[in-house]
Amino acid sequence: MSSSERRDRQRVPAKFEVNFIHKGDYLISFSENISVDGIFLYTENPPKLGETTKLQFSVGDLKNEIVLAKVMWVNHAETSDDKGVGLLFVNPSEDLRETILKIVNRVALFDEENL
Repeated sequence: MSSSERRDRQRVPAKFEVNFIHKGDYLISFSENISVDGIFLYTENPPKLGETTKLQFSVGDLKNEIVLAKVMWVNHAETSDDKGVGLLFVNPSEDLRETILKIVNRVALFDEENL
């Protein structure tokens, strides 16, 4: 079963800057997609599977939101365009969940209208 088949929530494309702090290292990355439960980040140096990292990003009306995230899978692709990490949010705030849900629903509605 592929990781996309195991997802409980719909992910939508979303490219924005994400800062993440892991073991004292401060890294800047960009998202590929997002769901209420998690996010995929492009990175050449991902944390290891199962590790937790701290993310900081702005989404919707939320500025510099901070959330812990657990590494659920790592893509060690040959090209840097595909290298990255799938992260599961750990206890995200209700504001963050609601903001992301609005984005996901808006994108899903837009996709349905353009079928």
